[in-house]
Amino acid sequence: MHRMFFLFFFINAFLTFGQAEEWWKTEGGQAEKEATRETTAVNDRDTISEDTVFERGSVTIKKDPRIDKLVDFKAAKIPPAQAPQIDGFRVQLYFDQKRKNVDEARSKILTRNSGAETYIEYKAPNYNLLLGDFRTRLEAEKVRAQLLEEFPEAIIVKDRIYFPELEKED
Repeated sequence: MHRMFFLFFFINAFLTFGQAEEWWKTEGGQAEKEATRETTAVNDRDTISEDTVFERGSVTIKKDPRIDKLVDFKAAKIPPAQAPQIDGFRVQLYFDQKRKNVDEARSKILTRNSGAETYIEYKAPNYNLLLGDFRTRLEAEKVRAQLLEEFPEAIIVKDRIYFPELEKED
């Protein structure tokens, strides 16, 4: 039975591939040849004689003027959202896994000093409340010493800081 099936399969394969001329050179076989003949016939009807004269035409584009504004908006260079940064120090006042607790600590420091630069940074699994942009560790230590009573876990951390405002000399 197995020999009979194998023999049938083998003969069928030869007959199938033997019907197409050079079947290995064309992908579509007979259907591709018929499609080529059909497009050739269409192209024969659309021929242009040498006597044909072409006239220069014009194209008028009507568009909404808002399109130009949109293109200009998309093409505009958008500056970075953050200012340049340098290496410096910040005081880490508080950290917790719950953002709500960190926000409460932030509101506490902002009620004490409304102009304080505070940052909430997420480093898994904690939210850190950072204060200030200090160029030197000494500046950060002075602020930490003032806040040590209210935030006993405050520490100095190295960080990338924004340029702090310089004090004006009169």
